[in-house]
Amino acid sequence: MKMFFKSILLALNVLLASSLSTMVWADGNPSDYLHTRTYFGFVGTSVSVDNTGLFSGSRYSVAQSPAYDLSLIPSLSTGTGWGLFIGHREEAYALEVSFWQSSHTATINGGVAGSSQQTPVTIASAVGTALYNSINVDFKRYFLTDLPVQPFLDLGVSFPWVDISNADIDGAGNLYTLTLSGLAVNVGIGVEYYLIPEFSIVAGAYQRWGSFDEFKGSQIEYNTLNSTGSNEASGLNFTFGATLGVE
Repeated sequence: MKMFFKSILLALNVLLASSLSTMVWADGNPSDYLHTRTYFGFVGTSVSVDNTGLFSGSRYSVAQSPAYDLSLIPSLSTGTGWGLFIGHREEAYALEVSFWQSSHTATINGGVAGSSQQTPVTIASAVGTALYNSINVDFKRYFLTDLPVQPFLDLGVSFPWVDISNADIDGAGNLYTLTLSGLAVNVGIGVEYYLIPEFSIVAGAYQRWGSFDEFKGSQIEYNTLNSTGSNEASGLNFTFGATLGVE
């Protein structure tokens, strides 16, 4: 699965590179509402993570090297958060770079996991908190560009990481924050309403497919996640916010 997502990332990099070329050479329509625009913005986010994959609430990972590390992987509730982004548009095409962060309730189901002595360890059910972060690179294609209300399609890649409090345990029983990191692809639709060329309101819905293959817990360096089953994590996300043009 990790190789699959790397292949997807490579394909999207090629697509984004060709899109940049399209943006540079696009002639546009003389009647377009906008022709070129550099902008920044803020959005409120609603982020969901399906509980059928990695984040089922019953998964765990045990590492023995460089030291014993037991990582408990919770389910995540739908969370709300915020995002900042900067972008540039040429005619009907735009490229954006953004950062999102949302807060979630993390629930660990009770069960049995391994231990440093290779004997079963009973894990009690627990509820905590998690922060879902991501850096995103998105390509947008706008339609009805001669109007102030313009729908768009979105295709992008994300580099997500999730910080989960008290979900990692070392060989002495000490608790640490568990960080899971991976790679994701996004496909979305949305609409942007330009009240004036310099200011707009934007809303979107995005489906994200991710794979979390690395973790960091009691050990400083990232390690490969050692968990049975799929490391996939998908979810539907919604955004609503505004942009301000600076050029």
